[in-house]
Amino acid sequence: MKRNRINNNDGGMIFGFIILGVGVLILLRKLNVFYPVWLLSWPMILIAIGVITLVKHEFKSLFGVLMLGLGMFFLLEREFNFNFGLQNYVFPIALIVVGIYLITKKQQEKQALSDFQEKINARASSVKNSTETTSSDAEYDKEGKTAFYSQSTDKKSFSGMSGTSGTSYSDSVSIDSIMSGINKRMLTKNFQGGKLTAAFGGIDLDLTQSDFTGMVTLQVDVIFGGIKLVVPPHWDVRVEVTNIAAGVEDKRSYRHADVDSEKILLIRGTVFFGGLEIKSY
Repeated sequence: MKRNRINNNDGGMIFGFIILGVGVLILLRKLNVFYPVWLLSWPMILIAIGVITLVKHEFKSLFGVLMLGLGMFFLLEREFNFNFGLQNYVFPIALIVVGIYLITKKQQEKQALSDFQEKINARASSVKNSTETTSSDAEYDKEGKTAFYSQSTDKKSFSGMSGTSGTSYSDSVSIDSIMSGINKRMLTKNFQGGKLTAAFGGIDLDLTQSDFTGMVTLQVDVIFGGIKLVVPPHWDVRVEVTNIAAGVEDKRSYRHADVDSEKILLIRGTVFFGGLEIKSY
């Protein structure tokens, strides 16, 4: 099923190649072998972060584009003496881009919620006005209503409403916390995973009221930020993240007898100068 599919775009391998490349360059320096010095400059860190993030998110991450763009800008300016005349405008422009992204995303979520509510109201009105139905028609109508709800919650427009603080009935979660804090509680009984990105910000995600069957994948990317996950105690949580100068803490009390082997939450991603905390109540 769809919710059991694991995302194969894992940046862990890309990150491994980057670490391998850095090691090779340092070795070449020790051996006095010539290579471009800019390959070990600090803007390359931003470029590497951007590449890893874009690969993990299938090249659909604003944060990845922002990191890659800033890295290229500083690299060309500092190492190749390109004068773009934007030294005093880089930071405010970056803030404007992030602000436009957050406003646009919020408007999309509101529109998706409005469209979904209109469909629910139209469906309820149609059912109420049907005064002459046979028993078979009534059964068909009941099944149709159930099918409508299932199809509606599977639509990307509905699943996209999970990016802001508050309560969400979406089946999947997609949160980008950039220089901000977001608290989210998921109430779906058909949780399908998703992705969390915290950059210079924090995310608190409460999954204690959620449920699913099978295996779902939650992609987490933390860069100078933190993510806190609260999960039901009987879920089988498996953490497969790459952490660099970061802390990954599983604070759940281990009770093997209570673990449901049919509910596997696989957490994958990268934690870079940040923290990931998993708790249960």
